[in-house]
Amino acid sequence: MSPTTKLRCLIVDDDPAIRELLRVILSAEGYEIVTAPSAEEAYALVQRQTPDLAVVDVILPEMDGFGLSRLLRKYASTRTMPILMLTARGDINDKIAGFEAGADDYLTKPFQPTELVYRIKGLLARKGTGAPLALSAPKRGQVIAVFGARGGIGKTTLAVNLAVALHQQTQARVLLWDANFYFGSVGVHLNLPAVRTILDLLPRINELEPDDIESVLTAHSSGIRVLLSPFHPEEADNISADHVRRLLAFLVGMYDLIVVDCQASYDDRTLVALEQANEIVLVTMPELGVVLNSGHFLELAAKLDIAPEKIHVVLNRSNSNVGIEPAAIERALHRPIEFRLISVGRPLAHSVNRGVPLMIEQPRHPFSQEIVKMAEVLSKQTAAHA
Repeated sequence: MSPTTKLRCLIVDDDPAIRELLRVILSAEGYEIVTAPSAEEAYALVQRQTPDLAVVDVILPEMDGFGLSRLLRKYASTRTMPILMLTARGDINDKIAGFEAGADDYLTKPFQPTELVYRIKGLLARKGTGAPLALSAPKRGQVIAVFGARGGIGKTTLAVNLAVALHQQTQARVLLWDANFYFGSVGVHLNLPAVRTILDLLPRINELEPDDIESVLTAHSSGIRVLLSPFHPEEADNISADHVRRLLAFLVGMYDLIVVDCQASYDDRTLVALEQANEIVLVTMPELGVVLNSGHFLELAAKLDIAPEKIHVVLNRSNSNVGIEPAAIERALHRPIEFRLISVGRPLAHSVNRGVPLMIEQPRHPFSQEIVKMAEVLSKQTAAHA
């Protein structure tokens, strides 16, 4: 049965024969059809009038279908628009990549016209047929800042594993930002190539576009995206607090969860990240100097009017028998310890050296399980704020 109202379908394929075939099939079902041979032309059409559904090929000139799908998911007008990937690439990894990019369904070529129509009708039915999709208010992403009042206490290890766990738990779009601008090591923990960093964004910081961000981020096999710190410490001074503020404001419009691995200092850039965070993970350990520094941070947080309920204390190496009991740490900080991570030793060192997070390499390890618990709590907290 043809739709009772003219619903608008966008066909994006660089093959004119496929575009014409799809136009004939879908026009016969009563749909209004617009076509584009490239992602760029498709995006220009969407800017003028939002379609009710898009059928997108993966292999396109310049920006591919995955990139177009990610781009469409960043804007309120197309955030919930159904996207059907139609492509000759039928490998399971391609399908996973399509769904991670924001596709609602994935159909491989060659296809049966009846199956294509059935899938399109199903997508439109789930979204509400009969009228164009209503525009929704942009959803603001949530920022989780991971901070430690001293280096060498496992902060980066926690941040990396937490980002992976958050993606596994929620399937949300997760960005891990290495904001230790002088000596960041997120790339080492994830065995990522040293290609682009935050410095590549600075020339366009006042006129950022989603494509600018995507071109600088590094994709990890876990499904998260990573913004790397400068490769050379002397370049860190090129980054200002205003850069951090502007970049965070832009990123929350693109990603659901932004995990920021902060540097262990109170410079203006770190303070901006902490003030903008929805949740703060404070990493401490059973060592007198670290506990004292953690207490100083909590005092500073109070002066900055950071709500106490936003701060989650994590005791790393909690099973270290060094004479400072968790209860004594809680008394010193005047706060409960929310999460306890055991000292892992060789397995964790091996994980870091191989560039494979323990969450991936040993998901059943007690350390990994506590990270999962942390991700569950934080994802619920951030969902409440969204």
